[in-house]
Amino acid sequence: MSFWKLTALLAAAAWPLALPAAPLKVGGFVVAPLVTGHPTAPLQGALRDYLEQEVVKRAGIALVWTAPTTVPRAFENLRTGAIDILLLTSGRIDTPGATATSWHYLRTQPHLAVLKTSPLQAVQSLQQLAGMEIGWAGGTLVPPPLADIPIQWQFLTVQDWQTANLRKLKLGRIQAVFFENEYSPRYYAASENLEIHLVKLPMPERQFAMAYSSKADKEAVARFDKAAAAAFANDQFKAFLEQYMKR
Repeated sequence: MSFWKLTALLAAAAWPLALPAAPLKVGGFVVAPLVTGHPTAPLQGALRDYLEQEVVKRAGIALVWTAPTTVPRAFENLRTGAIDILLLTSGRIDTPGATATSWHYLRTQPHLAVLKTSPLQAVQSLQQLAGMEIGWAGGTLVPPPLADIPIQWQFLTVQDWQTANLRKLKLGRIQAVFFENEYSPRYYAASENLEIHLVKLPMPERQFAMAYSSKADKEAVARFDKAAAAAFANDQFKAFLEQYMKR
């Protein structure tokens, strides 16, 4: 064996093998069909399917799926590092030690879900909503365009707040349910056999993103972020979601 080949072999043996990135713990709250599940089982839904199909292999990391929680608990888990990635956020993040992704995976239009028999069939001005009893998720900030309207918000801080609010709507205990997207009410109306009418609100689009905990492994997050940014570019997930809704 030549001197140079021997030197190369010795150098390769001495060089430490590259270690795989640490697995990332993924968590969040239910916003079906993007995120589904119940407290005793890991998260499911369209986002999990898409991440495992388009991001995991590309990033070369493993994802550990936790069970869904309430909205406040999900952000607290992100702050403490109990989870590394929060699947869904929109608007400003005020949680210390948490950073939203620079990219988003879905742009949506806010809607109200009302019963088919509701007198509210269209909204030209948000002032039309003054005095209405509208259900939404507890632990979230009211979007700025709605914060100035005297709406009687009915917040629910439960794990499956979307189903609970639509059931309250069916019973006539509230007049409408606010959704930041049109996919959730369509999904739940079908699963609950509930006849509803979706009313588009004259508001700016909402952008859904993810968020990282500052306590997460930085190399793993960097790998995930690069792969996910490419996988979610150009409304690729929106096309996937439309097909997912047809299952």
